[in-house]
Amino acid sequence: MLWFLKKNNRKYLLISTAIFCAVWALCYFGIGSLFSGSLEAGSMEDLYQGESFFSLFFNNLLHCVICAAGFGILSVPMLMFDAGSIGVTGVAFKFFGGRFTQYLALLLPHCIFEIPALLIACACGLKLFTILRAYIAGKKDGYKEDITNILKSGIIIFVLVLIAALVEAFLTPVIAAKVVG
Repeated sequence: MLWFLKKNNRKYLLISTAIFCAVWALCYFGIGSLFSGSLEAGSMEDLYQGESFFSLFFNNLLHCVICAAGFGILSVPMLMFDAGSIGVTGVAFKFFGGRFTQYLALLLPHCIFEIPALLIACACGLKLFTILRAYIAGKKDGYKEDITNILKSGIIIFVLVLIAALVEAFLTPVIAAKVVG
């Protein structure tokens, strides 16, 4: 069984999910409209600029590595940044007259892989913080298995980010052409 789904460790994934959802909602329904005036895009078509597979893959993998290795200190801000970016993108779609369905059509195909990778990575970072705190407090037993499990999670994160980048690089442009115009 995956460590982050076990009863005692589920809280790390739930905390990551709650933070992500709260920041996304805050940006999409709240403060995101403050950023709409500073958009560099001139139209809805400008919002989606296809990037290369390698650029998407390495950028998203870097975000996940920072989350996973961030000991909670960098993990949470990086997660908040990514959630906020997705929320503000939705505001931009609204700003240019786009529909929520268009926003979802462009995000969901790759985000069903990318967001879980980010959430798992943040859960790893939060777990590492707990391990470090306990180690500093003098509890030095039983953490080898936890660290091994976190390292194994890296494989899951890598695969999810790889799939997300493939979808975003090769499928999302096709969807964008049909949905955005």
